[in-house]
Amino acid sequence: MAQPLPIAGWYPDPEIDGQDRWWDGTTWSDTRRATGDAAAQAARPVGVPAMWPQPARGAGLYVPGETVLQPAPSYAAPPVVRNNMALIGFFVALSGLFLPLVINSFAGGIISIIGLRRSKNLAGTGVLSNGRGIAIAGILVGFIWGGLSLLFVVAMILFEVWIFDVTTNLPPVI
Repeated sequence: MAQPLPIAGWYPDPEIDGQDRWWDGTTWSDTRRATGDAAAQAARPVGVPAMWPQPARGAGLYVPGETVLQPAPSYAAPPVVRNNMALIGFFVALSGLFLPLVINSFAGGIISIIGLRRSKNLAGTGVLSNGRGIAIAGILVGFIWGGLSLLFVVAMILFEVWIFDVTTNLPPVI
């Protein structure tokens, strides 16, 4: 059975005597500091004898007054999560404004509903920018503009029927 690795913290540097080195839990970093005894001696107030009690040290413990020679290791930022369905739905719904097709607008609204459902799932995992606003905008633009486009299409069909009916009922011109 493999022995577990030691926890992250300051350990005696295996390469340089009199130095501690930061172990991040898997590998050695380039961050070094003076050993705890040297750091404690340097941090001793003026007039306090060398027999001054030393703080207890262990892996990863901070010694007051110590000087770190290099900055502590940084951590990677969490991955960016995007709600593509909300964004696609918004742009498809928006395309219905420029290409007044009822299908574009309603399809964008439906895709935005899928994006809104996904934003609720993302919000449950703690993702802050989950696309909720753009999904709601896609739903509104899609269904409002789709409804207006549908009314316009129906009005045009009724107008064509009315025009055809009026022109067929005209008396013949002699």
